Amino acid sequence: MDLWRRLTNQGSSVPGQADTSSRCVAESVSGTHDLVVANYSLIRDLPIGDRLCSDTFSVGGHDWYICFHPRGSVETFLMDQYQDYAAASVHLLKRDKVVRLPTARVAIGLVDCHGTLANTTSSDAHFYAVEMPQTFDKFVRRSELTPRLYLKDDCLTIRCVLTVITHRREHTRPGPAAMPQLPDLHGHLERMLRDGKGTDVTIHVRGQAFRAHRCVLAARSPVFDGELFGPMKRKDTESIGIEDMEPMVFELLLHFIYTDSLPDDNGEAYGTTAVMQHLLVAADRYGVDKLKQVCDMKLRTSLDVETVATTLALAEQHHCPLLREACVTFMASSRKVLADIVATDGFKHLTASIPLENLSDSLRKQGASLSKV
Repeated sequence: MDLWRRLTNQGSSVPGQADTSSRCVAESVSGTHDLVVANYSLIRDLPIGDRLCSDTFSVGGHDWYICFHPRGSVETFLMDQYQDYAAASVHLLKRDKVVRLPTARVAIGLVDCHGTLANTTSSDAHFYAVEMPQTFDKFVRRSELTPRLYLKDDCLTIRCVLTVITHRREHTRPGPAAMPQLPDLHGHLERMLRDGKGTDVTIHVRGQAFRAHRCVLAARSPVFDGELFGPMKRKDTESIGIEDMEPMVFELLLHFIYTDSLPDDNGEAYGTTAVMQHLLVAADRYGVDKLKQVCDMKLRTSLDVETVATTLALAEQHHCPLLREACVTFMASSRKVLADIVATDGFKHLTASIPLENLSDSLRKQGASLSKV
């Protein structure tokens, strides 16, 4: 009978609530590594299956390395459809001590002659074993590895962006029936921002004043840290002026700095694509990387004909490879979609900010062509 009461919450002082609770919190951490292949002309015709590997690098508590296969991986050398491609692979380094194998989002591409990340491909993978790397067999056509596109002084640069997804479990604790849930740290900080108690700096954004706490700003943003406490700190650390940002965008940035989240949309204008674009710029400017990731994800899931070109320009300017790939894939989804995008004002802005040749190459790899529009 006691078991039945626990399962149905009968006898609980708060009906419908469990006696205990626990939480599993998903988190992510990202890192970027470049593998520079020097003297490419000497290794371009290595035997099939031969590879060149990077040094190890650490992301998310694990050690990794990437490999470049100039004539493809050994697993596909008998398949005709892979013979014209060079391959790339991402490996988890084996350790003597057994650790939990990670789930990771892998994005890998080439840095072109203009210093722009191009030819990006990505995959979400769980590394079930260290002997099973994530391999991209059609990484790049060998015929495209030329000085006009990717070679600079006979050097090829391969860039890998790894996002390792982890989770942590919070211990079981008494539920609301036994102990009312109290506000967490972010709730306290949000209230402190809202009440304005103890604020010691005013940020003026186009005529609108925001009161804040210098220690919180500095702890969450390396840029504010430098302005308020670094060697080049402002003479007046009690007042900061920002003229090139909308007050609403700064208010969202400030809310995230204090709460690690954005406020609920509730149909307000700050949920629009335009605001997310401006907020991504602000997050990158002030080094709030988690907010930048949030904006990146929201923009990837809200692409449309009118905004994809300006979003792609932002992805190029602020180094967002996953967002860039999503934009290019959307643009190349059909000839009609591409034609409608070319007719927008955003496309004119895009071609003014990045070389048209780079855009054409990216679309061609997705099977689309500007010349046919």
